[in-house]
Amino acid sequence: MGILADIFGAGRARELNSFTPPAAVASPWAPASDLKRFVISEAVGAELARLPMDRSQAMTVPAVARGRHIIVSAISPLPLRALNADGVVPVQPTWLYRSDTAVSPAERIARTVDSLIFHGHALWAVQRGAKQPDQAHAPILDAAWVPHDQWSVEQDGRITVNGKPVNAEEVVYINGLTDGLLNTGARTLRGAVALEDSWVAKAKSPIPLTVIKRTEGQAPLEQDEIDYLLSEWTTARRSEDGALGYLPEGLEIQALGQLDPQFYIEGRNNIRVDIASHLGIPASLLDGSVATASLTYVTTEGNANRFVTETLPLYTQAITNALSQDSVVPRGQRIRFDLSELTTAPGTPTGAVVED
Repeated sequence: MGILADIFGAGRARELNSFTPPAAVASPWAPASDLKRFVISEAVGAELARLPMDRSQAMTVPAVARGRHIIVSAISPLPLRALNADGVVPVQPTWLYRSDTAVSPAERIARTVDSLIFHGHALWAVQRGAKQPDQAHAPILDAAWVPHDQWSVEQDGRITVNGKPVNAEEVVYINGLTDGLLNTGARTLRGAVALEDSWVAKAKSPIPLTVIKRTEGQAPLEQDEIDYLLSEWTTARRSEDGALGYLPEGLEIQALGQLDPQFYIEGRNNIRVDIASHLGIPASLLDGSVATASLTYVTTEGNANRFVTETLPLYTQAITNALSQDSVVPRGQRIRFDLSELTTAPGTPTGAVVED
């Protein structure tokens, strides 16, 4: 397996009769380095606003989190099936429904869909068996999702993991049908984060923009006195009795106006519609009190149909296209998701059949 051998620790574990889960399972969504991002922000200051968004920032936007959860929770339980010209293959490849790693097949799909949503592509490491003379490729025994920050595609098309090139037989590259939310939706996400920060700040201090100034004839204050005054005033306004305050003689308060609360309501509703457009999901599925004219309300059944026919293929087709290659399954076979639970009403109580 080369440099990817540590992902499939179960092979060695069987020899030692002691399985040690891979360390990568601890936090698949964690950014590569919070310290690195802090140092960058300190160095470039305002220029940070032009740097690419990352997943952790995007997930602080409620509409993004809601959309991501809907898509991932709908796709990850769906079984994968191998088919040929006659239909479902009688003996299914075991890697479709089991794994020797600590990550289940359903979670593997969940992480893959997450990568497609945010980054527009994903990578699996694969473990292969012995190649037979009549086979073009050795059969796959197991597969594992590779965290996005651990791999990259070089300009010459080679894939590197942790900076080292890997053999094409060691990985399956899944190219998405979109460029990923962090790329195509970066401006929308920045606006959403700014709006979230703005209304949270407004909730902490629900008073108009205020200026404290000295009256005519009053001696100017030193800078440390000004800083202390503003700090004390801000703290007092956020207390339980913050509606009442006291100003020393020689100072006066001037209110410069207050932003219409409707701005936040309409802004957040519009963000939901925009995020839904980027994700390819019906905006009404993101809930919220959407009061904009751009959203047309439809029936629950209509939403479900649109979700299955318009949204899911953006992600399921990318996965099945990659898994249907001759390097993954024998020629003449293809991989598809079993959508019976989504297209059959009312469906079975225990879900689609999954081998174990």
